[in-house]
Amino acid sequence: MTRLWACLLLLGVGLLGTRSIQAVPFYGDSTIEADSESEGSPESSAESSDKSSFMPHLTHPLPLHRTLFAPLAPLEPLAPLEPLHAQASQRVASVWPAPPVPLAPQRQSSHLLPLFSSSFDTEFVPLEHQQPPPQGRQEVGSVPPVHTPSGLDQKPFNVDAITTDVNNPNPAIFFQQSFPFFGNEFFNSFGGFGFGAAQEPWWKGPNVCTEKEEDETVATETEGEETVDTFGQERDGVSSVVRSPLFGQFQFSVNSCAEKPNKHVCTKIVNQNGKKKTLTLTRQCCYGYGRPRNADFTTPCEKIDIKDVEATASEMGAKQFLESARSSGELADMLGAGNGKKVTLFVPNDAAFVEYRGQQQQENNVEDAKAESSNPSKSVYKLHAVLGEVQLEDVPNEQLLQTELPDQKIRINSYQLPVALGLEPFRYAANCVPIEKHDKLSEQALVHTLGGVLKPLTKNVMDLIRERADMSIMRTVLEKTNLSAMLEGDKPVTIFVPTDAAFDKLEPHLRRALKEGRGCASNILKNHMLDLTFCSLATVPGAKTTAYNLLGEALLLNRTQGNANQTGPATISINNVAKIVDADIMGTNGVLHVIDTILPTESALPMTSLMAQKNLTIFQRLLEASGYDDQFDDLDNVTIFAPTDKALQNSEWARMLKDQPELLNHNLDLLEFLNYHVVKPMIKTCELSEKSLPTVAGASVRLNLYSTHALFSDVMNRATVNCARLVHFDDESCGSVLHQVDRPLSPPKNNMLKLLEANPNYSKFLELVRKANLTQLLSNDSRSLTLLVPKNDVFEELTESGESAKPMDAAALVKTHVVEDVVCCAGIIPTNWPFVRSIESISGQHLRITRDRRPKIENAGVTKCDVVATNGILHEINDIIVPRPQRNQQRPQLIPPGAGYQPQGDFDVFF
Repeated sequence: MTRLWACLLLLGVGLLGTRSIQAVPFYGDSTIEADSESEGSPESSAESSDKSSFMPHLTHPLPLHRTLFAPLAPLEPLAPLEPLHAQASQRVASVWPAPPVPLAPQRQSSHLLPLFSSSFDTEFVPLEHQQPPPQGRQEVGSVPPVHTPSGLDQKPFNVDAITTDVNNPNPAIFFQQSFPFFGNEFFNSFGGFGFGAAQEPWWKGPNVCTEKEEDETVATETEGEETVDTFGQERDGVSSVVRSPLFGQFQFSVNSCAEKPNKHVCTKIVNQNGKKKTLTLTRQCCYGYGRPRNADFTTPCEKIDIKDVEATASEMGAKQFLESARSSGELADMLGAGNGKKVTLFVPNDAAFVEYRGQQQQENNVEDAKAESSNPSKSVYKLHAVLGEVQLEDVPNEQLLQTELPDQKIRINSYQLPVALGLEPFRYAANCVPIEKHDKLSEQALVHTLGGVLKPLTKNVMDLIRERADMSIMRTVLEKTNLSAMLEGDKPVTIFVPTDAAFDKLEPHLRRALKEGRGCASNILKNHMLDLTFCSLATVPGAKTTAYNLLGEALLLNRTQGNANQTGPATISINNVAKIVDADIMGTNGVLHVIDTILPTESALPMTSLMAQKNLTIFQRLLEASGYDDQFDDLDNVTIFAPTDKALQNSEWARMLKDQPELLNHNLDLLEFLNYHVVKPMIKTCELSEKSLPTVAGASVRLNLYSTHALFSDVMNRATVNCARLVHFDDESCGSVLHQVDRPLSPPKNNMLKLLEANPNYSKFLELVRKANLTQLLSNDSRSLTLLVPKNDVFEELTESGESAKPMDAAALVKTHVVEDVVCCAGIIPTNWPFVRSIESISGQHLRITRDRRPKIENAGVTKCDVVATNGILHEINDIIVPRPQRNQQRPQLIPPGAGYQPQGDFDVFF
């Protein structure tokens, strides 16, 4: 394909070089319409004149640089370009008796379009051709956000489906997918090159009526003051040309087109001289004409058979409702009593209406449909009638339609489906009742059929919850968390309401916290709420539907495939956890669905519940046994370092939990142990840095970061707290975070010096420390040191071997074993040349660190790691690190002239 385009480009360049091609002016499609209509009746001539006055520049040839190349033809002189005059808003209707006739022989290839243009003479490319469906945080078949009239941005519904690539696409389709900004007409214009015959879209064909609207407002400061057409001609939009930039300079103007089955709407916004003009050109099938649904874009508008409203409803399978309305005397009022006003009817199909009548008779609310006519204010018939012609494709999502029944409205919702499912692109609902067939024109009204009967709505969603006896717990929690106000407002809302029986499935602590409105109760409720109306028909069997709740988390809804033996509606599950047991209970401001299980979310779980979910059972049971679990769950903005079960299983606290749990109740020592694992504020791993942080117990813990990359030693990817390694991290719980560590944390009681004094195995090293007069260094709590301590038996082995007879500087020896930094064993990794790592002692010695079977520092292996002190850590080692003699670095001296060369150092002697 790329080679083909390259050949075309070379062909065009070659033709330019030989100067054998002439430029032919491009005429807009409105010119063609005007000429073709002029052959008809005088009315057509008048309409043509109106079009010319609407955009007079279309009747003149464009400048030379605004043309594309066409087959050889004599170049006609170009007429001067007149300025564009703004005209008052007017309505233009045209019905073509025949396809447009070319203006001149050279117009045979006039399908070629200018690549860029900001005037209405361009062929507007439909939006779905300009931008392919979004792919990629969106999945296949995702729906773009819907903008409601109230300005709310609705979150998308993503419907996943398996799609396949286009097999052997023709060049036009391939190019359209790769370069959608050229549109259909670009490729259709290359019929002469063998790319396929040119095709006209339906809105350029016969039986199309055109409506033009113009609106003018004051532009804001942030909007542009002028419109530059895309070929460098700049106008002020009134009467004169302002200036003409250099050829080739262009910018995209704000214009767009949207193509629907029976309508093609193009909008252009022009900002000039502080005024903002919006020009809208609508082309649609004229009255009495239409196109089949899902028709090809070339299928023209054809005459349709318009029948009486009752005959139309009968053909749509919905005759009984209108027959009942006629017998009760309501049909005439529903149709406007012959006043000539347009009406839209939402007619329940026969099966739905029969079921409704049966339910009404069983409940003894009415005896028959005539009883309803005695009370017009409650007429079920007028509830299904709306003044005006409401085509569903023109109705935005969440639109409220006023019915002929006072104070009653119909909420229209639309849900887009992926093409791969083989269904219609949209599903529509009226008050969450499925609209099965729509936009059928009759003599008296536009008819849509419903899969159910609409009922009057008088209560908001919160009122519906209050009147349900099986939702008492949910009502209490909503009111305690003040989320009830959202369910009483005017904005659309959806809530999945668990029954009281669903709350009984929770663990006692979480159920108690929810009932009291403590902890993460509001987060758990928000996990069940959407800020839009989500009807059950948005789910499709065989596909996954995703909606986003108030926490921004995805709810995955699956509708099970129905089978031949199944009776009743298909089951809808949410996150494979809960099932909808009662769907589409409609309120004035949204809808509620009843579910059988509370939807869990980690971000809303109490900390003790999150610990149980992460298998930190011993630490969680210690919290419960201490009686302080509620206190921990109420903590906010904290970081908890919880030891794993493996780290705690051999501890004294684990033994007491197993053998004497009663001793742990309100045990103050246990409370101090637990609080030492809690730090304020909430710190995720990406925010960690090397520092000391105070715990809830009072004492501090020390955070250290290390790199395990041999090459990228500056990339810190391992963290420790008091040298306990973080093995799992960043589990959020209601404003707090949980990290797992591989050992329990205990507050240090002694500094380095006291640790040496408390352990008799370190007495010989302690003698060297005192001899070197370094006791002050090891007792200073403001320092952060790593002390490498050989045990006494290491010194005894040295004495037996006779090496102790050598003179030894005590101060140099001790300083070689002290590092001015905290080096935990978790930070020592295996290294090999040339990626050798070392640490520097306070004596200036560089000590190589690596790991074999155990951590190793120079010649000494670490036999006991990470004894935590108040001013650092202590490692027990199995050898003495002997300080190396310092090399005397001599300053280079200049050799006097004539003195000859004298070798300096081993390097020069060797050579």
